[in-house]
Amino acid sequence: MKRRDFIKLTAAAGMVTASGLGYDSMIMAEQPPGFIPKKTGSQEVEARIDATSGKVEVNPNILMRNSACLGCYSSCGNRVKINKETGLATRVMGNPYNPSSAQPHLAMETSLLDSYLSFSTYRDMGNEGRAALCARGNATLTAHHDPNRILVPLKRADKRGEAKWQPITWEEAVKETVEGGTPFAHLGETTPIEGIKDVHDPNNPMDMANPELGPKSFQLVNIGGRGDGRTAFAGRFAGAFGTPNNFSHGYT
Repeated sequence: MKRRDFIKLTAAAGMVTASGLGYDSMIMAEQPPGFIPKKTGSQEVEARIDATSGKVEVNPNILMRNSACLGCYSSCGNRVKINKETGLATRVMGNPYNPSSAQPHLAMETSLLDSYLSFSTYRDMGNEGRAALCARGNATLTAHHDPNRILVPLKRADKRGEAKWQPITWEEAVKETVEGGTPFAHLGETTPIEGIKDVHDPNNPMDMANPELGPKSFQLVNIGGRGDGRTAFAGRFAGAFGTPNNFSHGYT
């Protein structure tokens, strides 16, 4: 092989190798595109902020709501991003006003418009005190959209242990819980079940032979899971009904 042919062959091989390594893409990347893609895989931003002046331009298609996270019982502050067109929550993040989510947190007097700055590069605010949620808090968005999430009362639709349920209305659930009777007669179970109204008796003992057990109203026992702001209501209801047996997550 002649020397000239060898040099040509080596140069050609080098060009093929560079192309395989993406060199052609790097060359193209040096030239900015002449248009901005209209569709991307990311979400719409909730606001645009000028990093120099701090001017905030809120996206009219997005609604931001400050709330409390229910991923666990700590109830840290969260911030929910909602698409106005669909009404769906698309993201959760930390609440900049809440000390459990941000340090230093924003003063309550801070306007909602200025709260956007705490997530931006303006004066490096997004790095110094950016509000955040833990992994469990971020997972609440998945739980919210879970197709198996229970949204209505469920009533047993077969024998105990069969794990078969049917949805009923809230009106049906309240009526059967209060009135009692034979709510499973359609399954062949005719044993009467006392309703809440049947044990609403704070004057007569539940067991005449053992009056120290308390009145019949003590038979109502509320064993709740999380309160979600309803714990006080449940306690007041139990007190008005005449039973001390009101338990929640913190009881043993």
